[in-house]
Amino acid sequence: MDTFLLVLRVGLALAVVMLLLWMAQKRFAKGNNGAAGVQLEVVSRRNVGQKASVVMVDADGQRFLLGVTEHNVNVLHSAPAPVPEPVFSHALNQAGTFDGLVAPSSDKRPRSDPNALSGSILSPKTWQQAWDAVRKGISP
Repeated sequence: MDTFLLVLRVGLALAVVMLLLWMAQKRFAKGNNGAAGVQLEVVSRRNVGQKASVVMVDADGQRFLLGVTEHNVNVLHSAPAPVPEPVFSHALNQAGTFDGLVAPSSDKRPRSDPNALSGSILSPKTWQQAWDAVRKGISP
């Protein structure tokens, strides 16, 4: 029984020491903090050999094309980073209406259709439209 307690105490002490070392390594590790305020995003990466690749990176409004090997990193090209377009909101503004429905606005006026189920799967009109579409597709 004494041997078991001794092994348990040694194992617990070892686990505590390992945990403290891991926490210290995380806190004081150098090189992984990066510069304050610098946004870095890897856009794409392509392997060109067994130990070489080409990486496209956006950093602080610049886009860099980097050649990465086992021993060094070279800047192959740099240019201003493209500004992303809000694709979905732009398409919504372009569409304006869809099938006679006006895009929702910020006002809280009641709908013109008093039926609360209109447009939902529970609406009989929706099932009728689905049946009509199926019949139209089946008939020659």
